[in-house]
Amino acid sequence: MRRLAFLAFLGSLLAGAPAIAQDKVILQLGESAERVVTQDRIRAHLRVELGANDPRTLQGQVNQKMAAALDRARTVAAVKAETQGYYVYEDKTLKRGQRWWGSQSLTLTSFDSAALLALVGQLQEDGLLVGGLGYELAPETRRKIERELVPDAIQRIRETAATVAKSLDLPKVEIVKIRLGESPSAPIPRFGGPVMAMAERAAVAPPVAEPGEATVTVRIEAEVAISR
Repeated sequence: MRRLAFLAFLGSLLAGAPAIAQDKVILQLGESAERVVTQDRIRAHLRVELGANDPRTLQGQVNQKMAAALDRARTVAAVKAETQGYYVYEDKTLKRGQRWWGSQSLTLTSFDSAALLALVGQLQEDGLLVGGLGYELAPETRRKIERELVPDAIQRIRETAATVAKSLDLPKVEIVKIRLGESPSAPIPRFGGPVMAMAERAAVAPPVAEPGEATVTVRIEAEVAISR
C-alpha cells in the first residue's frame, strides 16, 4: 500500500502540477526498518495461594511461604525476583463457617533461562503455583536494536527522495526536517486469574520453555526538499 501511494504521488508530480514548474519541491516521506531477533529474556509469574479459617492465620501462612520463596530465589544470582499483588478475601459462598483465601505474587526474570527454569521447578516443589512462563525481548535489547535500525530507515528516505528528484530532473536533495516515529510497543503478557485451591503436593518435573522471535521496528518521518 505504501508503494502504491508513492507511485500515485509520483504520478501526480509527473502530470504537470503547477509545483513542478518551480525549482523546488517539498516531499513528506516516511520509511521504516525492521529486524527479527530471538527473544533474550525469560519471565515467570508464580504465586503463593492458601486458604484458612481466619484471616490472621492465613496472612501469617502466606507471609511465611513467600519469605521462604524469596530466600530461595536470592540464592540464584542470575535471577531477579520481585513481589507483586497481595490480597486476602473471604469466600462467603461456603455454608459451613468462614473460609479465607490469600495470595501473593512473585515475578522472576533472567537472561539465564536454565537458572530460572530450575528455580521455578524448585518453587513448584515448595507449593507455589505458576501463572505464566515465557520469553520476551528485554527493553534494553529493543532500544539497542532500534538505534541500529535508524540509519537504515534514513537511507531508505534518501533513496526514495533521490528517485523522485531524478524523475523531476532536480539534482539537489536535502533533508530539511526529520522525526523518529512511534515504534510499536512490545506486547504485555496476560495470564489467567487465581486458582481457588492448591493442588496436592507431588513431585513436579521442572518446566521447559523455548524462546520465540520478536520484530523490532523503527519509523522515520522526514521533510525533504529537492531543487536545482
